[in-house]
Amino acid sequence: MTRIAFPFAALSLAICGGLATSAAASAGYGLQPPGSFHSGEAVARSGERWLALRGQDDDTALVSVQVAVKRVHDPLVDAEGQATGEAVSAIRADDAIMLLRGAGLRAGAVSRASVAEQASEHGLPAYRIALDTREYRIATSCVIEDRNATASPTQAAAYACTIDLIDGERRQSLMSIAAYRESPDARLLFAGDASPHLIFAGDLDRDGRVDLILDTTDHYNLSRPTLFLSGAAGKGELLHAVATHAATGC
Repeated sequence: MTRIAFPFAALSLAICGGLATSAAASAGYGLQPPGSFHSGEAVARSGERWLALRGQDDDTALVSVQVAVKRVHDPLVDAEGQATGEAVSAIRADDAIMLLRGAGLRAGAVSRASVAEQASEHGLPAYRIALDTREYRIATSCVIEDRNATASPTQAAAYACTIDLIDGERRQSLMSIAAYRESPDARLLFAGDASPHLIFAGDLDRDGRVDLILDTTDHYNLSRPTLFLSGAAGKGELLHAVATHAATGC
């Protein structure tokens, strides 16, 4: 399928190795997925203590672990005998979903939310989230942009979309992303063939409100899990993004 650039979107475009990567954090927060990465993409360092998010359903917990980062062969960029890749793992916690650290996060049991994926008008991300007695929704809303600004004559229209967290009458945008239709009767697609999705929902900072780890990717070749905490929310916010980890697939 042809890759399409939209003038109204702040997108990272598209050839292997050409996406900018970054790891952002505020107030000492950190987010590190376990796994293998290109050189420079790991933010954790060997020997550091992090909290591993582990478990399923009622057994979910944050567990203090030591991190190991080893140099490994990166098959996409390394010549034979080279080892520029970085393999990140939590010692004695091979089942870690994510590694976290920062103010308000401490070892112990974590309330995990019940998450049900919902059908949506466009087939874009939509979830119903229940945490104890509170209910939330994540919904995607899209508005049509100027039809004359479409990047290809085969497109019916271009759209600007937001993925929002909804708590009763309160609503907060978690991310913005461009979308398009290839023809008037085609389904709506995110630009860059991106697939943002929910990784975790639960009470990570134990304040009784939902926290999220959402992959805010805007390109098929970019993984960008982002940690949103309710305890860090400012005025008018439900959540605040405190840490992001970005990594390319090729």
